[in-house]
Amino acid sequence: MKPRLNRNLQIGYGSAIFIMAVIAVFSYTTLRNLLASNKAVAHSNEVISKLEKALSVMKDAETGQRGYLLTNEKSFLEPNQGSYEKAQSLVNEVKGLTADNPVQQQNIDELNKVLLERMNILQAIIKKKENKQPITLADLNGSKAAMDALRVAADKAEDAEQLLLEQRNAELQRYARFTPPVFLIGIGIALIIVCFSYISVTADVREKDRLQKVLQFKEQETAAFNEELTASNEELEATNEELEATRDELSLVNASLEDRVEQRTKELQESEEETQALNEELTAINEELAATNEELAAANEEMLATNEELARNREELRKSEALFKSIAVNIPNSLIIVIDNNQRILGLEGDLMEELGFEGQHNTGKLLSEVLETQRYASTRHLYRRLTSGERFTVERQGLNGNAFRVDFVPLFDAAGLQYAGLIIALDISDVKQAEERSAKLAAIVDSSDDAIIGKTLDGIITSWNAGARRIFGYSEEDMVGQSILKLIPTDRHDEEPAIIARIRAGERVEHFETIRAKKDGQLIDVSLTISPVRNPQGDIIGISKISRDISEKKRDEMRKNDFIGMVSHELKTPLTSLTALIQVANMKLKNSDDKFLSGAMDKANVQARKMANMINGFLNISRLESSQIQIDRETFDLEKLIEGNIRETELTTSGYTFLFTPGDAINVYADHDKIGSVISNLLSNAVKYSPKGTSIEIKCERTTKGALVSVRDEGMGISLADQPKLFDRFYRVEGEQTRHISGFGIGLYLSAEIIKRHDGRIWVESEPGKGATFSFVIPAV
Repeated sequence: MKPRLNRNLQIGYGSAIFIMAVIAVFSYTTLRNLLASNKAVAHSNEVISKLEKALSVMKDAETGQRGYLLTNEKSFLEPNQGSYEKAQSLVNEVKGLTADNPVQQQNIDELNKVLLERMNILQAIIKKKENKQPITLADLNGSKAAMDALRVAADKAEDAEQLLLEQRNAELQRYARFTPPVFLIGIGIALIIVCFSYISVTADVREKDRLQKVLQFKEQETAAFNEELTASNEELEATNEELEATRDELSLVNASLEDRVEQRTKELQESEEETQALNEELTAINEELAATNEELAAANEEMLATNEELARNREELRKSEALFKSIAVNIPNSLIIVIDNNQRILGLEGDLMEELGFEGQHNTGKLLSEVLETQRYASTRHLYRRLTSGERFTVERQGLNGNAFRVDFVPLFDAAGLQYAGLIIALDISDVKQAEERSAKLAAIVDSSDDAIIGKTLDGIITSWNAGARRIFGYSEEDMVGQSILKLIPTDRHDEEPAIIARIRAGERVEHFETIRAKKDGQLIDVSLTISPVRNPQGDIIGISKISRDISEKKRDEMRKNDFIGMVSHELKTPLTSLTALIQVANMKLKNSDDKFLSGAMDKANVQARKMANMINGFLNISRLESSQIQIDRETFDLEKLIEGNIRETELTTSGYTFLFTPGDAINVYADHDKIGSVISNLLSNAVKYSPKGTSIEIKCERTTKGALVSVRDEGMGISLADQPKLFDRFYRVEGEQTRHISGFGIGLYLSAEIIKRHDGRIWVESEPGKGATFSFVIPAV
């Protein structure tokens, strides 16, 4: 207990002394760092102050220079004298103060360089002024740039020192903030340890007193226990004497037992000799039985092997029969016969039994002469003899209903090379014969066609080339089969082929696609292409069939016709313009005339002249359109305002019709203002032309997901479904009793469709006879 008390005293007071020592060391270190931080802050303030003084000296020098340049008074140069040396001295002092900072050393070197450059520029300008040389704007800009560079360099050094100052101030504040709490915590910990040590020592003293009392009580108990142990030892000695006597008795008993064991062992040895002789006899008998079992096992294995081989042979025979039947049944329009060397039927399967003279269901095992009719057997007996003699051959025969058959005779040989049977296979080849005839006819048609008929793969590789292709393009079949179709396509049109193949892969058919192709001599020709997918019997697309027609002459005829129309239209437009002007002048002069007939006649003449002008403009537009000279001048405009303007123009030239149009929010489009206006005007004039007076014409304009939608609905005669697909073709007019007296050449809707198409839009009609028509178009909206 005493060592424990001493240990607690040593630990308590030793810990308190150690904590105080740690606090003292930490206080010394903290105070030292605090003073160092304070010194570093003062050092940074001194560096910043010297940098600001250096910059101030240079500013004074610059101010003196400006005063001298403005007044020519040398007294202004007094601040300039010695300014460089003073600024240089200040900068060098800063460099010495920041010797331990590589970044600041670099900044001071840069500042020295800029300072020297600035002083040189100042001196150069002052020298020019003294020599009465002109001071240029470049000199002043250079001086300003040098001063700006000096400010930047000084600000850079000052910013770096300011950053360092902020770091040092932060460190100083940190030491100043954390030092007092640390002192207090250390003192508190020391006090706690001392108090804890005092409490522990006090408790140990109390425990010592208690333990002394317990020790006295235990000593008394130990004395009583020793007395009890002495009495127990005496009892044990008496017990040991009794045990010695018992041990002597056990020794006598053991000697008697050993004698008995020895006698019994001798008896067992004699019994073992007899048992060994008996075992030898049993072993000999077992060996004989084992030999017998081995012989039986070998016999069983031979029997099992024989049974397995028989089972395999039966299974193979069953499979062969099933295979024979399956082949015969699954080959359509066939008959398979197996006969032995005596012409006895071993197998007969197929769906041509009656056709080839085999009647009845149970023919297996019979001779061919017994199954076939006498006359039929006599006509084919020589074939069966050739087969049984080992000859293999093929013949074509005709069935009872006139169908053509191919019959193969195949002798069958065993492993030793001896013929044991013959196989006869009959196939109906009537469809093949008909297909060959059709193919021959089709080949003759293709070869005699004036059009180029070309077959190619889905990758564009040519697989067939007819005489028409040779005549049009100049290449022979040997030149083109196996080549790419791109050989015929001009370079600037190579992008057409992937688009065409993509449509064919999708199962589409391309009809009357007009384009340009190249001949062997390099000449370009106009062609019209009809392209179709080629499918296999399963319906899969496996190739492409292309028919090319040379339309060069047709194109030249159309060009000559368009040139003629354009020339005639131009020639008609000049006198028509003069005639329109004369009519308008005459109309103005007759406006107040009493002769109502002349006034009305001039109005009608003006209307007819305008119709004639529209017709001539239409022909001109067709000529420009087909010669690719029509221009689309796009601009952004409000489509509804354009519709309102066209309605007002139509109302001026017509009467007796009600135009219904309700404008809404502005719908802007990026399109050709005049050409879209001509489309709307054409739809309005057609609605007036084909509707009776007193009816309404409804115009709508709305924004949809596909763009700006414009529709014109009338209450006229309507259009049949048969005429609707052709309405937008060139020069197409609906013929009938109701339209016979309505003028027109069928060019308005054709031009409208082409204009809408060039605006990436779509135009269509919806109508029923007797219920009016609705013409609509949609173009992209802004």
